[in-house]
Amino acid sequence: MLYIVEVLSFIYLAFNIAYLLFFALLGCLYQETIFKDIEIKIENRFVVLVPAFKHDAVILQTIEQNLKQDYPKDKHNFIVIADSLLPATIGELIKKNIKVIEVQFDESNKAKSINFALNLLSEKDYDYCLLLDIDNIMEPAFISKMNARLQNQEIAIQGHRTAKNLNSSFAILDAVSEEINNHIFRKGHAVSGLSAALIGSGQVMAFKTYKQLMLSITSAVEDKELEFALTKLYYRVLYENNALVYDEKVQNAGVFINQRKRWIASQFFDIKLVIYQGLVGFLKKGDFNFLDRVFQRLLLPRILLLGISFFSAFIVFVPFFHFGTYYLYLFFACCFGFLISMPAALYNSKTLLAALRLPEVFILMVLATIRSKGASKKFIHTIHQLGSNDFGAKHPLKKK
Repeated sequence: MLYIVEVLSFIYLAFNIAYLLFFALLGCLYQETIFKDIEIKIENRFVVLVPAFKHDAVILQTIEQNLKQDYPKDKHNFIVIADSLLPATIGELIKKNIKVIEVQFDESNKAKSINFALNLLSEKDYDYCLLLDIDNIMEPAFISKMNARLQNQEIAIQGHRTAKNLNSSFAILDAVSEEINNHIFRKGHAVSGLSAALIGSGQVMAFKTYKQLMLSITSAVEDKELEFALTKLYYRVLYENNALVYDEKVQNAGVFINQRKRWIASQFFDIKLVIYQGLVGFLKKGDFNFLDRVFQRLLLPRILLLGISFFSAFIVFVPFFHFGTYYLYLFFACCFGFLISMPAALYNSKTLLAALRLPEVFILMVLATIRSKGASKKFIHTIHQLGSNDFGAKHPLKKK
């Protein structure tokens, strides 16, 4: 019995690491878009939706930065979906010519806010919808770059969400995690021809398609539901690494646990249905995107995988285990996959010092997993800290 458990555990761990390593290697082959070679024939009309739950000062700060887009002003509108914002904040937004849609729910979540706003907007007025979180800041050329990628009327593109602040060990580790995910689940998938993973912000989608798909989505893990809905319609999500959206990274243990509860809940949300429909879709249509979505739902969160593979490596010293040395190989393969997925800018002494807190982060991730029950059904409020970022020209991840 122990041998069977060991075999199954080893296979599952090996599957996780093989999947990540495969796409990590593919991600190294990703070719950046050369925008000067793209002929701009169409200037699409964009609506930028910003669901805002509380954090009045944050939305005023970020909206000011996001208004600096170099895209024609008559071709893009900003709409703030105000849930529990103060009247004074709403007044300030209106002064900036920002349209505000006020919402109020007994139990708030992002999907409800988005659907409320979409139902008030006409498909005739917009070609694409761009979704931002309250703390996100787009680089000035973000919409222009996205428009360049949409010259053939593509359905969906995920932009490159990256760290806005690197001012604590937790923020650095969060930034590293985000970049590893970008490399594996977006760059690597783009190279393979598979659909890139959505993040929940910094994404652009055909307005009509987005509005139709969101109608059936009400959970707090709307990005995962939307991702699979696109797969069922055989739409591929593209990825644009050079279109940057800066995102605030967590700065302490409490915020980390709170945020990861939602992430873990999204990983396993509706997992039985996804596995069933994914396998059926793959067998019927031969579309590997279905199979890939199934595989992604079976993966462990990256920090848990790293921690478990690390502890498993010590099995090499336990005589009655049959795969001793092979566990050690898996740990090294896991580390290699993560290291080649990190951008060169994050190879520095600060990242090395932050890495010393990985054992603590692993424990926090275990706690978040235990507490994640029900997190897919309600809004999880992430605390943002005004003025806590080092966003600017000297940012180590800022493209030259």
